[in-house]
Amino acid sequence: MKKICINNRDEMIILFVDNIAYIMADGNYTKICYIGGLSTVLSLGISKIEAMLSQAYPKGTTSPFIRLGRSVIINQMFLYDINVLKQHLVLSDCLKNSVTLKLPKPLLKKYKDMVNRSSSTTLKK
Repeated sequence: MKKICINNRDEMIILFVDNIAYIMADGNYTKICYIGGLSTVLSLGISKIEAMLSQAYPKGTTSPFIRLGRSVIINQMFLYDINVLKQHLVLSDCLKNSVTLKLPKPLLKKYKDMVNRSSSTTLKK
């Protein structure tokens, strides 16, 4: 299991990378949300967190994290549903945990098209 250790003056936070569902920017702060519901807020910008995530994966391996717009990074391993009309993106571990994000239609449409292009087993109605 990949871990990132963030140490500041008063505390140390260990991020369990494989369990992160999404990361959301809030000004100079970043909210890390796990698929199980636990969340933490860091006093780091989303770009710094994104750089730490990319360093957690060795060269030649693909990170499951993708940045959607300026303020959201999702873990594609938990991708369950993209609904452009309802503006919902659902992340789930297919057991008991799921998270629904409300995101802008253009962002969801662009991401859905990208997933469609990269998926080799897409079923069309």
